[in-house]
Parts: sequence; structure tokens; C-alpha cells
Amino acid sequence: MYYFSHRINTEVKEIYWNAFIANLGMSLTTLFEPIFLYGLGYSLVQIMWFYCLVYVGYALLVFPGTKIVSWIGYKHGILWSNIFYIGYWILLYQVKFNPSLFLIAPFLFALQKSFMWPAYHADIAINSVHEQRGREVGALFSLIQIASIVAPFLGGVISAFLGFKALFIISSLLMLLSVYPLFRSPEIYTKHSFRFKNFWQILRRYPQNFFGYWGYAEDLMLMTLWPIYIFLAVPALLDVGFLVTFASLIAIVIMLYLGRLLDHKKRSRLLQSASVGYGLTWFFRQFAVGLPAVFAFDTLTRIGKAMVNVPMMTLTYRIAGTSTADHAIAYAVFTEFSLSIGKIFTAIGTMWILAATGSIYYAFIFAGAISMFYAFLRERKSR
Repeated sequence: MYYFSHRINTEVKEIYWNAFIANLGMSLTTLFEPIFLYGLGYSLVQIMWFYCLVYVGYALLVFPGTKIVSWIGYKHGILWSNIFYIGYWILLYQVKFNPSLFLIAPFLFALQKSFMWPAYHADIAINSVHEQRGREVGALFSLIQIASIVAPFLGGVISAFLGFKALFIISSLLMLLSVYPLFRSPEIYTKHSFRFKNFWQILRRYPQNFFGYWGYAEDLMLMTLWPIYIFLAVPALLDVGFLVTFASLIAIVIMLYLGRLLDHKKRSRLLQSASVGYGLTWFFRQFAVGLPAVFAFDTLTRIGKAMVNVPMMTLTYRIAGTSTADHAIAYAVFTEFSLSIGKIFTAIGTMWILAATGSIYYAFIFAGAISMFYAFLRERKSR
């Protein structure tokens, strides 16, 4: 029990179940979405443009989306986000028949994010227990990682034997199922309202954190070029899924340990040192040649991501949960807006690098440098 949370709030338990089922559904497809587009003949630059549109749409829609979530409640916001996700998968699959949907599908994905993440972050920030917030975040990411262990292998099996259509259908059913645990208790109608002035105050108070969340450049690479790189090195979908599944297994214990460390140790510079170390792993992707090397780097990636994500999200929820519900939702929007701008910058830079050099390795180096921006994150106002 030393590594796990205790006296967990009912809302947090529901989030745990929702996160596990939803991430099982998402992880079935996330690895294979860029591979699907690549298989349709889209170039790496075009695929990066696709995801750039996602985050341009997200940066624009997160403000009105959060306003709507403030009216309908967090749980209904997550419900609608899942519906939009299913709509996104439908359009994504139809791209093979109607190429014009390539420019439309990203905005449905952006709409899903706008309804999902501000509500999700605010819910955890408000309901998590202060003295064990690190362990709760560690346990949450461990559940997500467990889903990520099972899902890539299952996704590889489904896509290899039944095709991408079946993969998207099964993922959609899991996304619908994931909402059920949330509604076992009443909707959260916390008295709050998202106001742009609160967002602006947070931006002025934490300017360094605006750039700190640009570290999510690594997440963009994990969504786009890295799965394609794995596929090129290991061209069987089933083998790709198995490789990622096995590599994910190693990160679970590390996430739990980090959660305990953050609750029982004095505040340290773990996030700063981990972000630099994780960023450097992207500098050496040129050595990921052949199955053993690809497996080693994917394992290293998941360990590095665990070492960054747990302290980073613990810090985020700690800041968001320090004041009123208005502050929590405003800081959640600030987080998502900041990472969106960072991913847009990363996508544009990556497209330029790919067009100018044709080398995916330079793109990895660029993303690794931006990933080190996590080190800018601070809990208090910069002086």
C-alpha cells in the first residue's frame, strides 16, 4: 500500500476506471493512425500537416469548448468528447474513399480535445487528495500504462487480421463504455465559470510555464513520426504492436515509484533533470536501426516519458487545485493552450526540416530539444 493511494475520493475512483477503459480504446488506434495514413500514400510532411491542423483547431476551440463544459458539467463534457472522438475515427477511415476529409477530420479531433482535457484536468485537480496527489497521479498513469501495454498488441492483432475498420469500431465501443463509470455518481456542477480574464492572469503569473508545456513536443513525435519509424523498421503490424506492448511493461513500476517519491520527498528538481535526460534520448534515434535497437529506444522512451509525466502532471494538478474551481478550469485551459502552441511550433519546424533535409533523424533532434522545455515548469511565479 506504500506505493498506492488510500482514502481515494469517489470521483477519483471513477476517473481511474474511465481513464483505463478510455485509454484502452485510444491506445488501440493511436499507434496505428499515422501508419494508416502512411499506408494510404501520404508523405511524412503531409501527416505532420494533419496533426498541425489538429492543434491549430485545438488552440482555437479550447476556449469556447471549456465554456460549454462549464455549463453542461465535467462528465457530460467527457461524454461529448468521446462522441466527437468516434466521429473523428469515422472520418479518418473515410479518408481512403474521400481525400478531402483529410482536412476536416483534424478539427473533429480538436473538438474532442476541447471538451475532454480541460474537464478531465479540472476534475482531478479539484477531487484529488493533497497529501497523496503524487501517488494518485502515479497510480493514474500506471493504469493508463497498463492499458497501453495491452492495447498495442491487441491493435496489431485486430488490424493485421480484421483490418483498420474493425480496429476503429472496437475502439469506438470502448470509448462509449468508458463513460459509464463516471455516471455512477451525480454530475459535477461545481459552481465555476471559465473566464478569459482568469486565463490571462494565470498566463501573467506563470509565463515560464507557458513555454514549459511546449515540452509536449515529444508527445507529438510519439503520435506521428515514431510509430511510422517503428513500422518501417518492423513492417508487420502484429510485430509493431507486440514490440510496443513489451516495452510499455517496464514503465509501470517506475510510475508508481515516482508517485510515492513525489509525496514523501522534499520538492526536488526531478522534472528538470528528467526532461533534459528524456530530451537527449531523441538526439540518438539515428542508432535505432534493426529490431533490438528499436525495442531498446522505445523502452527508453516510455521510461523517460514516465519520469517526466508523473512529476509534470503532479505539479499541474497541484497548481490547478490551490484555489477555486474557477482557477482550476482556467489553469487546465492554460495548460492545454500552451501545449497546443508548442505542438504547432514543433509540427511547423518538423515539416520544414523534413522538406529541407528529408531526414527523420533531424526531426527527432528538433523535437528532443523542444522536449527539454519541460524544465521551465515551476510551481511558483517566476521572479
